[in-house]
Order: sequence, then C-alpha cells, then structure tokens
Amino acid sequence: MKKLILGSLAALVLVVPQAVFAAESPVVVSTAVFPDVALKVASNSAITDSVANDQGVLLGGLGSDLYHIPGDAEDIFYAITDRGPNNDTVQPDKSAGTGFVVPTFSPLIMKLQISGSSVIILETHAIKTQSGASATGLPNIKGYDAVPTDVKGITADSMYNLSGLDAEGLVKTANGDFWIVDEYAPSLAQLSSTGAIKARYVPTGWKGNPTSFKAVKTIPSLYLTRKANRGFEALALSPDGTTLFIGLQSPLLNPTKAVGDASLATRILRFDLRSKRFTGEFVFGFEKVSVVDAKATKNSDLKLSAMVALDSKTLLVQERTDNSFLLSTITIDDSANILGSKWDLAATSPSLESYTGVGTNAEIEKLLAANNKKVIFNSTSIATMPGKVEGVAVLDANHIVVVNDNDFNFVYNTTSGLVEIGKLKTSFLTIKLPVALPTYPEAAAAKYGKKCSKVGLVAAELTCKGNQGQPRWRK
Repeated sequence: MKKLILGSLAALVLVVPQAVFAAESPVVVSTAVFPDVALKVASNSAITDSVANDQGVLLGGLGSDLYHIPGDAEDIFYAITDRGPNNDTVQPDKSAGTGFVVPTFSPLIMKLQISGSSVIILETHAIKTQSGASATGLPNIKGYDAVPTDVKGITADSMYNLSGLDAEGLVKTANGDFWIVDEYAPSLAQLSSTGAIKARYVPTGWKGNPTSFKAVKTIPSLYLTRKANRGFEALALSPDGTTLFIGLQSPLLNPTKAVGDASLATRILRFDLRSKRFTGEFVFGFEKVSVVDAKATKNSDLKLSAMVALDSKTLLVQERTDNSFLLSTITIDDSANILGSKWDLAATSPSLESYTGVGTNAEIEKLLAANNKKVIFNSTSIATMPGKVEGVAVLDANHIVVVNDNDFNFVYNTTSGLVEIGKLKTSFLTIKLPVALPTYPEAAAAKYGKKCSKVGLVAAELTCKGNQGQPRWRK
C-alpha cells in the first residue's frame, strides 16, 4: 500500500470566509482546497514508473466521485479520478478526437482526510490489471468508443486498451473491494482493495474479449447505444452493503442520437452483490434544463452525476449541467421495475428515451410518478459553489460534502505545443442543508450492527456509544 502524505501542504490551505445566510438557507460550513501535487508523483507512488512525463500536469479530476463509508470518522472519504488529462483534438481528416496528454496514466483511487481547510492523502491506489500493470484510461474498442489521439490529433491502434477505464462512481464494500462505474462500455467494475480489476459487467454484445479480467456480459444490450463518454456516471451502495445502484449519465441514443439528445429520461440499474446479478432497472426523469440551469437551453446538457443510497429504497440523486445542479430524493419502487421489459428492446416504439416532459408519454409518466421525486437542494442557493460538481457524500441528515471536477486544470497550447496549467482547484465544500434529509446512510445502517462515527448520535431506538475507542450502535 503506497501513501502520499501532504500534511504540510494541506496546512497552508485557508478556510474561505463564508457569507451569512438566513436560517432557511443552506450554509457552507467549510471549504478545503486540494493542494498542488505533480501527476507523476501521485501516479508513481501507486505504480512505480507508470508515468515518465506528466507534461507538467498536476493531479486533478478527483471530483469524479466522493464516497463516505457509513460509520467512518466524519473526515474520512474516498475519491476517484477519471481517465486522466485529455483535450479535444482535430484529426488530419478534420474529424473529432480525444487527446490523451499522459496516455500511461491510470485512474487513481484516494483515501482522503478532509477536515475544515485540510486535505491529506492517506492512501493512493491506481487501477491496474491482476499482474500489476497500469489499466490506463484509454478507450477499449475501435469504432465504438470515441477516437483517442495524442495532443496533436494523431491516433493509432495502440491507443486502445481493453483494460482502460473512464472511471466515475465509487464505493467500498465491507470485504475491502472497491466497485466503480465506467463511461466506456458502459461497465460496472469490481476491483480488489488495491485497485486490481477482478471483473467488469458490460452490455450483452460488447465486442471486447479481455484476458486480464473477467468480462460478464449481462447488462441489457440496449446500453450499447449509450452516448460516447456519457456512460455510467453514478454509483451508490445500500447501507446494508448488499445492493448497488448504477446511474446512466445521459439518456441512451435510442433509437437515434436526435431522440437521445432531446430526452429527459435516463436509467438506474440495481445490482445484487450476493448473487452478482442485475435485479432492477428504473427510470429517472430530469427536470427541464432551465430549472437546473437558467443559462442552458439544450436537454443534452443535463447529466445524472452522483447518487447516495440513504437507505435500501431511497436515493439522493444529483442532476446537473456544468454550471449548476439539483439534489433530489427518489424512491425505488419495484412496481416500476422495467428490467427485461419492452423498454429494454430496440424494437419498442416509441422508445423510453422519446420522453421529453409532461404529456409526451403517459406510460413513462406513470413509472416516474412511482419515484416520488422531491427536489431538496439547488446549488444556485450558494454563491461560492464551483462549477462541474460531480461528487456528493452524505455525513448525516443535515450535512453533505460536495467536490468539483477540475478536469486536471490545464489547456494545450497548439501554437507552442506546451501544456499550460490553470488556476481552477479541486474544492471540497461541507454544506449544512436547509431541510433535513429523510434519513442518512449511517442511521439506516445502525440496525445492522454497524460502527458509528460520533458518540451520542441517535437512530430510532439505538444510540452511538463508546466501546474501547470504537463507538458502536447499541440499545
């Protein structure tokens, strides 16, 4: 296990002064800014010599997700980067490409201590193969994924890698495994406690045949119509540790790109960790884009980016643009389970994705009504909220922590051929909500005998009590 301790750097971070809000308004309790760390240093601390030249890029992208284990100390979190620093490129034939500035970089999982203004890296794990080689963040399949190039727009077959992951949502289970979701396949991936890929659950019909991990092709084949780089984005673990919920970032391009881009309906899958089977699929309805972001005009700007399972049936869901976001609670109701139904068939017309708002499909509106969706937080209520917030963690009924994705904070200067580092930092904001959540993961886990974080907390008939330095829920 490799560690990179940054206490001295973190100590230099100051608490950002906060405005005074009315009692009914949310309050930013504290803001912590991630310190400057060379990408090469962070990568090589996890896999020796994995990055020879980071082009001067600093570690960033940590806002792809944020996870807090129920019962852990309030300042302990896990964060994950995406596929690494990349830029939009133009190939010689004038078609679009994705430039990989550091192609040997593998997404990193980090255990962080975030308290007040301080951010300290406690553990760093790179996602890798069973042999210990870098998984990388490169696309998997030529002709299916977006075209990878160097920063100048030149592609090659060697820039595809079946082990590559555009990592997003993250949770950690009681046995130490990490589970993440990925935008390429799209896939749900099981990793060891050190980040080695054990298996990826991918759509039926996915053309990859990897040898370094098990590809389990059990997701409905319709998910192969996912929008490039808009696959699975959000992941939540039920407080009892038995169930995963997987959020599709954008509506499927089903049956066409035009239909998918206009859609206000995306999907959430349910996965049973004991049987390793998908057991449910549910519809999530976006609000009108103008409700989420007054500056946006296109439904395709909307993304489902983060989820937290407050209990086994209640999800906290983030829908966003790059400017702002809403948090809502929804109920997972098995009466609205569409897994294996006509909505998973390409022949169904009109498709589920044809839904564009009230009055456009009565059947889908009935499914959405079962969600009992309630908007509980609007990011525009906080003036200091950064853009592109992608990670959300819940501490208790009244407090959440959010983090932005700074996209590794660089631009590539095509004239000079150099990478230029910007000023946008990764920021972690602890927020007191104006209205308490209906429950929260630690309280929901109390009845299962889980550990608790703070002596004196109460959950139903249980109280968090001290016991040899480790509090537990007790009657």
